[in-house]
Amino acid sequence: MPTETPPSGRLHRWRHVLLGLAIARYAIPIAALPLIPVWLPDRIIPLMLVRPGREIQLAAGGLARTTGEPNLFVAFLAFLPLMLAAVWVFFFLGRAYRVELTEGEGAAWLNRVVPPETFAQFRRLLKRRGPMLAFLGRIGALPPTIMAAAAGTSDVNTTRYLAADAAGAVVGYTMTVGVGYALGSAYERGGWWLTVAGLLMFVVVIAWISNWLRRETEAERAESEGETDGAVPTGAAAGDTAEATGDATGTTTET
Repeated sequence: MPTETPPSGRLHRWRHVLLGLAIARYAIPIAALPLIPVWLPDRIIPLMLVRPGREIQLAAGGLARTTGEPNLFVAFLAFLPLMLAAVWVFFFLGRAYRVELTEGEGAAWLNRVVPPETFAQFRRLLKRRGPMLAFLGRIGALPPTIMAAAAGTSDVNTTRYLAADAAGAVVGYTMTVGVGYALGSAYERGGWWLTVAGLLMFVVVIAWISNWLRRETEAERAESEGETDGAVPTGAAAGDTAEATGDATGTTTET
């Protein structure tokens, strides 16, 4: 897999800007929580702009089927700022803070929020699976921001990772809105029970993908720990060699 040297030097001057954008990426959807009951169902597009989560995507698809609004392409454009551009901010944030995030030398609050071990696990998984992990993570329920930041601290190729992440975001959006549209149709035809059944099937599929990715992460961690436990410290090896040499010399002298 092609790798590249992260341009941390060029991004150093933008550290504070990237950090501010990353904080906004989390703050805006949280601040928008009280708006959900107020803006649904009439202002779904502004809601998608500030809180483009799966629940809003499902609602957009369902409303498009039952009421004819919103326009799903416009909803997709509203989805992009926080769910694509803002996620890429975390990738470049990882590039800019590569040393701090890799070695745990960052701010104490950052190390508590995302421990260096978490970045290490994602880096190992990226090395094993490549940028396709970003695509699958978007369809599953892995946090795209944390995964992007971890990818930024790795040697993964920027273009390939961002392309896979963009493809995953588009497929994930299309799939979720499509399920919402189908659930709206199911509600019209069979009532609420058919809608609930379809929603449960969707949740099961997402949970299965997420569980598979989680197992991959745990397997990678176990392999890494096994390699670490199996490694013989250099000092110990040198001591054993010296002891063996001494024993051999003593045996020769006695003989």
